[in-house]
Amino acid sequence: MSFQFTLQKVMQVREREKNKVQAEYQEAIGHFEKVATQLYELLKSKEDLEELSRNQIATGTSIYKLQQNQTKIMRLQQEILEKQRATQLAREKMTVKEQHLVTKTIEVKKYEKIKQLKQEQYKEEEKRKDLMQMDELSVQLFAKR
Repeated sequence: MSFQFTLQKVMQVREREKNKVQAEYQEAIGHFEKVATQLYELLKSKEDLEELSRNQIATGTSIYKLQQNQTKIMRLQQEILEKQRATQLAREKMTVKEQHLVTKTIEVKKYEKIKQLKQEQYKEEEKRKDLMQMDELSVQLFAKR
């Protein structure tokens, strides 16, 4: 008779749940990276525009161009604030998904450990039964002499 783990179906369900949560976590990481990259690009654009404004002031340019640059900088600043909020939300979501994944991973590990212990108990019991049968057979053979 082979080993049958009584909680095998439960363990499989937990593994599927863990895999689903892991996929959600990977998706959250991807979303966070995308939003963070967009934030970086906005910050870089603002920095470049500020550098351009400084150069224009140093070389002398029209007030109209400086006003245009200032308007663009203010618009970029607003976009940056919105993107910072989005980045923070994405980071929080990613952290929650990570914690959920850790919880599911621990659950699966518990079932794997239980299965391992039950399997070892089964092997020990089989070994004990075999030894008892061999002892019984030895006694029978000895009694026949």
